[in-house]
Amino acid sequence: MSIVNERIPYGNEIGDRLWMWGHHCDSFAALQHKTTEGYNLPYDKRIDMADACKSMGIPGCFVVRWLNLPTKGNLPSYMAQFEQTKRVGFSITDSAVETFDEKVEIGLDLADNMPNLTRFVMDDYWSGVARQDNDKLLKVRDQLHKRGMKLCVVLYSDANDIKPEYKETLDICDEVTFWFWHGKNVAGIEERVAVLRALIGDTKPILLGQYMYDFGGKKQMPGELMEVQLEQTSRLLASKAISGVIFHCTPLVDLDYDAVKVSRQWIRENAAKPWGK
Repeated sequence: MSIVNERIPYGNEIGDRLWMWGHHCDSFAALQHKTTEGYNLPYDKRIDMADACKSMGIPGCFVVRWLNLPTKGNLPSYMAQFEQTKRVGFSITDSAVETFDEKVEIGLDLADNMPNLTRFVMDDYWSGVARQDNDKLLKVRDQLHKRGMKLCVVLYSDANDIKPEYKETLDICDEVTFWFWHGKNVAGIEERVAVLRALIGDTKPILLGQYMYDFGGKKQMPGELMEVQLEQTSRLLASKAISGVIFHCTPLVDLDYDAVKVSRQWIRENAAKPWGK
């Protein structure tokens, strides 16, 4: 089934193809009680998702419920912040407590009241517990396509690798979001995008994830290394090897980190440029 009357298609400018990976403003504070996942981040309240997107000049936000935030009961009021956000994505595999099927129903209920909710994303999909039968994914995709929406999936170049066994699932998904968990690996982004392209073909859209913090190394991403990421990103956008970019993540936006400053500057310099030139 193809998408008819797609909700809010991408425009021709790079700035319209930008996303933020959104986590609740209390996510870092919640890490204080997760001794295995501290990442050396500050344990306090940060900027929330829609305000972070506005601050960065980014029109899209993926809402990913890390550490079960926001809870299901708080979702209706929480999602009200995105009334002026151009595009919103919603995660149906994440660390929230509901089952996959329950998250799909939650997302569809939201979508039927949010015309700017344009896609679902499956985070950490190949981690084990998140994986679903492909027939189930096809049914979810059909429900989304009837609404003009897309199904996306997260793939880590380094944590998952790019395995031929993933191809059937990647073929089901409308977009692949492609990530590099370890800062030490970002110099090889272009090479790894080429490997992914060889697996999924030339037409499947790729959204390239750009970490503004080295979560794999549990330390700040140096500004120089962020520049290395974004130099490759510019070339990949110019060649249309990728369709867009996701900056990770919203609670970092109000921190005085070099990688955030470099990202802001890149967005200012590139937002008005045409995609593919």
